[in-house]
This record gives sequence, structure tokens and C-alpha cells, in this order.
Amino acid sequence: MLNALTERSEPCSGDTASIADLFLAANRELARSDARIYRTVDRHLNRTREILNREESDQVNCRLLDDHSRALDGPPSYQRQTRKSLEALCKAHGIRGYSRMTKQDMIQQLKTAGVDEPPTPIQAFSKAELIALLQEILGR
Repeated sequence: MLNALTERSEPCSGDTASIADLFLAANRELARSDARIYRTVDRHLNRTREILNREESDQVNCRLLDDHSRALDGPPSYQRQTRKSLEALCKAHGIRGYSRMTKQDMIQQLKTAGVDEPPTPIQAFSKAELIALLQEILGR
């Protein structure tokens, strides 16, 4: 009888091992799921970092292009504008009948309307002027 009592009071080694194994397995699964979450967060952060770096480099490139495009903008002049650009200005400022006007008439109407002279388009530059502008840009 004593033997039966002692057997019941001592925990069965198979039962404790299974509870410990279950606890250990649950902890391992939790660690694996945490690792998956951390890997997912890491991938997301890396993608976000790449996007931000791309946007930052795009902004730097845009600033450089803005600086260079300002250098390519020649002095304001109605005379060096193409007919199409003058027609676009007339249309934008509500001047009617520009399609029948000469270039000089359009310029006069634009001046009368108080429209500021636009910068000289790059197509109007001579080869020498373009070379000088490029030297100025590259020489910086």
C-alpha cells in the first residue's frame, strides 16, 4: 500500500516532461513568430529607407536641374519667341484674334495687356550662346 501511495504522490515523469515539452514548444513557436514579425518589419523599413533615399536624390536632382534650367533661361524677350509660344501667351491671357495677327501685332497686344516678357526659349539660342551656357554650367 505504501508503494501505491508514494507512486501517486510523486509526479509521473512522463506527465511533467510533456507539460515542459508543450511549454518549450509554445515558447519556440512564439519566438519564431516574433522572428517572422521582426523580419517583416525589417523588410518594410528597408523598403521605406530605399524610397526615402530615392526621393531625396530626386529632390537633389530636381534642385540641380532647376539651377541649370535657370541658367538656360535667357534674358526675357518677346522678339526671340516663336510664333507658337506667342500664340500660347495670347491664348493664356485672353487676347482674341491672335491667329490673324503678325508676330509684331501679338507682341504689341501682349505689352498692352501688361504681360511680362517670357524667358528666351532654348530653341532660339545660337550655337555660340548654347556653348557659352554649357561652359558656364559645367564650369561651376
